[in-house]
Amino acid sequence: MRGFELPFREVHLDFHTSPDIEGVGVKFDAEEFATTLEKARVNSITCFARCHHGYLYYDSKKFPERIHPHLVNKNLLRDQIEACHKHGIRVPIYITVQWDKYTADEHPEWLAVDESGRPFGNSTFEAGFYRKLCVNSPYRDFLKALTLEILETFPVDGLFFDIVQPTPCACRYCREDMIKQGLNPASLEDRKEFGQMLINEFKRDMTNFVRQYNKDCTIFYNKGHVGPAHRPVVDAYTHFELETLPSGGWGYLHFPVTMRYARNLGLDCLGQTGKFHTSWGDFHSFKNKAALEYECFRMLALNAKCMIGDQLEPNGKLSDAVYELIGSVYSQVEKKSRGVQELNL
Repeated sequence: MRGFELPFREVHLDFHTSPDIEGVGVKFDAEEFATTLEKARVNSITCFARCHHGYLYYDSKKFPERIHPHLVNKNLLRDQIEACHKHGIRVPIYITVQWDKYTADEHPEWLAVDESGRPFGNSTFEAGFYRKLCVNSPYRDFLKALTLEILETFPVDGLFFDIVQPTPCACRYCREDMIKQGLNPASLEDRKEFGQMLINEFKRDMTNFVRQYNKDCTIFYNKGHVGPAHRPVVDAYTHFELETLPSGGWGYLHFPVTMRYARNLGLDCLGQTGKFHTSWGDFHSFKNKAALEYECFRMLALNAKCMIGDQLEPNGKLSDAVYELIGSVYSQVEKKSRGVQELNL
């Protein structure tokens, strides 16, 4: 039975910001931020607590060393939430999980590794934050401590845990647990089997942990796709967000196939495209209106709510041109969704 009903007009606001960038949030104005969203008819926006670089965008008391070194306003996330709430806009909070460059550098013993002991993802000296952390290591304790601080610090509408993927890890913790379960750590197939079991256990464990402190917030674990692997662990989710940027790596055939499967799992779903001309990180561009209309209207046609991905510029100011584009589409979604809501009453 479906529980939480998603808003129809959402934005996922990426904020992966390099520690080399100065003046982070220097142009952020809380009221302007919320007013821009309201004018664009946005009624939910996912904002960042912690990015793939491993930095925090709030005044952390437990982990002050992780606050972005050039964050001008240490209350950025709090101000985003409070301003949006005044305008009736939900603010789920983003937390990266398996990608975190700061943690990978500080705790290489927590990294997921292959059979040769090499970390998954980019090498130490390659650009990127793609070395993958193992949630079967003591890293999980850190992640819970961070999540608890967020739950105790903010009014949490929802939690978006990103990069939560099964990994055929051969670290000491996974090898030890595989042997206890009668699996062979030297076997790639056994590591894949254990990796899927582990990630499902992690999701249930984290959801149970969150529910000790917040009974009502939404919870979603993102791996870039929703499919049959989600069925056994539906109970860890409140809804599904189908990351499927058609002009990015997913293509235009991914969403209709995925949605036809996901909508039968018993939870409300949304489709996620992007305002980008191509994919994530292409935040200097935005796609044409006809494409964004097609993508959002197709979500509605397949009984999904709408989400548009954006990237907040490092200075903290939303792009007027982008939100004029989003507003031109979401104003139409708002009218169309009224009919859907009336049918459901």
